[in-house]
Amino acid sequence: MPKQTGSTEKALIEQVQKKISAAAAEDATQEIPETKPFEGHSYIKKTWTDTEEGVERVLLNVALGHMNRPPNWEKTEVYEMMPEWGTLPLQRGWVIRIPTHFEGEEKYLLHYFFVSHYKDGTECISQNYTELISPRFIQFVDHSGLYTHVKLHWSLDNWAYPQNTELEFEGIEWGSEYSVSRSPYRQGDRLYERGRAGIIMKAPTPRIFRGIIWGPHKEKVDYCFNLITIDQTGKLVSKWDNNEGLNYKLTI
Repeated sequence: MPKQTGSTEKALIEQVQKKISAAAAEDATQEIPETKPFEGHSYIKKTWTDTEEGVERVLLNVALGHMNRPPNWEKTEVYEMMPEWGTLPLQRGWVIRIPTHFEGEEKYLLHYFFVSHYKDGTECISQNYTELISPRFIQFVDHSGLYTHVKLHWSLDNWAYPQNTELEFEGIEWGSEYSVSRSPYRQGDRLYERGRAGIIMKAPTPRIFRGIIWGPHKEKVDYCFNLITIDQTGKLVSKWDNNEGLNYKLTI
């Protein structure tokens, strides 16, 4: 006959099983990557001007790093800068896509330098440059109570490379079903748009939309707003707020 387990042994087994289950649940939780609000990318354009003749190509070398630490050039990304034909002297440019967070930090350093390759086989390395990448909070106040989406249309360096960042309504939790974090693959979906509009329209006016952009510290930003509402047929309708053609400005 199989051996019967006593009540004391059963209790001990149950305790062990609970500990194992709790440990497994903790491990599973730790494996889920953390989602940060407005996590994505920003775009920075870097330019180079040929000051000498005979330059065949210019390489941009980029590395990201933590504050108060030296750059780790072993993790360098290298890009060949594109000639901008028609400029004199010849200018070359490349747009860098930088993250909004670097290894969990909102502020980090962008290190870069240039290498010029000449037609005679020689090369010249520039000095190292370092920029502090920082976040900047943006908000739009909707006094009319009409809008369900507010997109920030912005750029560094006098509209060198425009990009869009969607702002989140203050009453919707980031990552929830009707958050703009779902917009990349649900915007225009009628169920999503009506559900989002239903939440927003219940809120009192004025209504606040907030977002964050990232860029070099003290860099000037030009921006305007793309405002989107939903009509009675469920169609999205947009308009622009560009400060009557003058656009808005801020400093990161």
